[in-house]
Amino acid sequence: MVEQIINGLRYDTEKSALIASSKDGAKHLYQTKKSRFFLYFEHPGQSTVAPYLEAINTSRAKREYGSMPKQLVPWNKVFGSKVEDA
Repeated sequence: MVEQIINGLRYDTEKSALIASSKDGAKHLYQTKKSRFFLYFEHPGQSTVAPYLEAINTSRAKREYGSMPKQLVPWNKVFGSKVEDA
């Protein structure tokens, strides 16, 4: 469990839904019960940096979700919109 207060809001990996993960498992996208998004960096690139959280907006969450190969929750359930064909 990782918990961090960012801008007066508590983000907690245990109380949020894991939405997607990077291929190497170093970065995870979570959604809170209040539909806020954050990234959990489990294994930051620098060995001296401890795991940390970063609050992100919906636009960035969509980009991050699209770049992560391990998508655990379908797009429409996360973002509430249907994916259209290109």
